[in-house]
Amino acid sequence: MNAKNYEYDVALSFAGENRAYVEEVANSLKSRGIKVFYDLFEETNLWGKNLYEYLSEIYQNRARYTVMFISGFYNQKLWTNHERVSMQARAFQESREYILPARFDDTEIPGILKTVGYIDLQNKTPDEFAGLIEKKLKKDKTFLKYKWSKITTLINPKPFIFTIKVVNEQLDLIHNAKIVLVANNATYLEGSTDEKGLTHFIIRNRKLYTVLIAHPKYPAVIFREVNPKEDIVVTIEKTKDSGSIILNKSGEIPGISGKIEPIVKPNKKLSLYADNIAIEEGQYQPFDFELNNALCLEDNQGNIVYLTFRFFKGRIALIDYSKHNSA
Repeated sequence: MNAKNYEYDVALSFAGENRAYVEEVANSLKSRGIKVFYDLFEETNLWGKNLYEYLSEIYQNRARYTVMFISGFYNQKLWTNHERVSMQARAFQESREYILPARFDDTEIPGILKTVGYIDLQNKTPDEFAGLIEKKLKKDKTFLKYKWSKITTLINPKPFIFTIKVVNEQLDLIHNAKIVLVANNATYLEGSTDEKGLTHFIIRNRKLYTVLIAHPKYPAVIFREVNPKEDIVVTIEKTKDSGSIILNKSGEIPGISGKIEPIVKPNKKLSLYADNIAIEEGQYQPFDFELNNALCLEDNQGNIVYLTFRFFKGRIALIDYSKHNSA
């Protein structure tokens, strides 16, 4: 397969008993802009498919690398062994490393030699391990060439209209959804859906965009590396007692009084100021946080809201909020 046609930068193969760790890795990779195949990200896409054939195609042809999370559980599963065989068929055809082993323990896996370099997960947090995967990708010359070509070949000086339509699962049109397009250089375009569920953007310099969508009655939605050459329709799914918001620099969160302001510290850590709001029962501010990890906020009236930052770049933040902690 041509290196430019990989649908995923990395596919994750693991046993269900190790899901808690792997899910944090998947979320961290996603927040870094890496295209990752993780089954729970693909539930709608997998629905109704012949999984035996489809997963063979994913692990053999459609990912630049696969990460094999080795454990005693992994060796016992029918599906993980099916994925392993597909990976090894690909690895046999290529003259470079394709399977990236990561070990929870020293379980022996058929076809994986003890001399093959691996990462010991016992001393790595999920985010640290995701960082290693990111570094591995950035050393891949075909990956870098692909990323660069996607940006440099999208130049189009003639303005055009890019339209996004937002509906729910019942295909009802969603009015007043906030949509922001964030370019790689952190510049952005803002809009809101009208009565027909539509928002229109004038694109004057074609780039790849991260599309952020928020609505007070629906969870946050994020799409990365979107090429605006074709209009898109987005279906959002409702979750009980939760909503989402996009903040520009600072703002208020529904259900709680006072303002919040996320910032990036000089050490590049994400941090949060909250005006007349306690963070995590009164921790010192600015309070350091990580994407996809819930924060508890309480105002001076005792109202409590849980925030989860899904995206933060420049001064644009995409946030899920709920009265209940779903973490």
